Amino acid sequence: MKKVMFGILMLLLLAIPAHAAFVFDRYLGQEIVAFSAHSLAMGSTGLATGYGPLAALKNPALLGNLPFKFMVQLSPNVQKNNENRAFPIFDSFDSYIDDAVYASNAHFFSKYMLGFMYNVPIQQFKVSAAYSYAPFYDFNFKYTEEVRNNEGTDYGNEPHKIATNTYDGSGMIYAHTPSIAVTYENENSFFNSLSLGASFSLMKGDNTIDSTIIFTPWAKDRMLYDPDSIPDVIFERKNDYSGHRLQTGMLLALGERFKIGVNYTSRAELDKSFKTNADTAWTDTTIYYPSRMGLGFEYHPRNIWDTHFSFEISYVKWSDYNPLWYDVIEYYAGIEHQIFTDQPIRLGFRYQPYGIDKEIVMTAFSAGTSIALPNNLMIDLGAEIGKLNYNHADLFPDSYYANDNLWDTAHADLPVDRINLDKIDDVMINFMATLTWRF
Repeated sequence: MKKVMFGILMLLLLAIPAHAAFVFDRYLGQEIVAFSAHSLAMGSTGLATGYGPLAALKNPALLGNLPFKFMVQLSPNVQKNNENRAFPIFDSFDSYIDDAVYASNAHFFSKYMLGFMYNVPIQQFKVSAAYSYAPFYDFNFKYTEEVRNNEGTDYGNEPHKIATNTYDGSGMIYAHTPSIAVTYENENSFFNSLSLGASFSLMKGDNTIDSTIIFTPWAKDRMLYDPDSIPDVIFERKNDYSGHRLQTGMLLALGERFKIGVNYTSRAELDKSFKTNADTAWTDTTIYYPSRMGLGFEYHPRNIWDTHFSFEISYVKWSDYNPLWYDVIEYYAGIEHQIFTDQPIRLGFRYQPYGIDKEIVMTAFSAGTSIALPNNLMIDLGAEIGKLNYNHADLFPDSYYANDNLWDTAHADLPVDRINLDKIDDVMINFMATLTWRF
């Protein structure tokens, strides 16, 4: 009974956001920071550079940055997440030897974004309206590990597998976002144009988190007549979200060579309902995703490559989500060269600290291009690779599997919980294509 209660308590703790402080994407969701392949390739910039209805999700004032009357964009996105978890190995003198990887996971996930916009010129003004449907937070992840006993590997044998542990999540928070921008244009002035924009996002979504410990037939046979046998554990938590956020932005063109973009995104207030497989009723609460303020510029120097350089900083107020978390500053940069005629080459970089611990940072490099197609079509292509390293406690403590029938106790004690934290290496590979139709 004690082991049953311990197993249930352990999985309940896994479902509490405080416990998942370093397992970022599982409970907060992975924030989407690039909504088009152009933005992704340019280091997820989008305050002073970008085009189309999907660009309005970064700065609604960018709607006035287009000479076209009507535009439709579709962005499918595929992401591969690789994760290695390792624990440190020490010799008999407590000297560190190396890290041993005990679980390696690689999984693919997909999502898409859709938007359309319309421009209406009125003398020196232009009014632009857009609608987009896109995910803001992604909760998809998969984690699997095997638990094996301490028997030797002589004669090509493997230690017996005791159990398979899984920790999976699914779901997203999507947003319906209408946007509007008003642009004043004066080509004869040093201030070529000034755009002011605003958007309102209606956010709704759900996610499910499953955590299981399933013992193998071999382990169940070994514990068949043991009164202290260890049971399987299956835990499920469902979350529903609904809420809104407001975004405003400005885009100022200073001559032909320089643009300044500014945006403010209010904190997102979400009503959250959650329920576990042990509950009989839903529990309601309110959560707040962080507000952010951003400043960026695009510089277009005179050179034969028609270069565009973008740089942005964003102040993210994670204390909106949790007063104990840090507010952080994120950095984004991208550059585009027209080395070949109508064939841009784009490179980018982003640097994102996490509010739970500013020392934990997602760093990512990106690249991309675009291809003009017939019938006023264009396709942008972008790819990104990012890395995240942090330390975290073992997701499934070893002491839960301590049963005399499962281990060779003649030469070693039963397993106990590890004190040292695991080392986690996450690698994210992101691919996106944006198809744009304009006229």
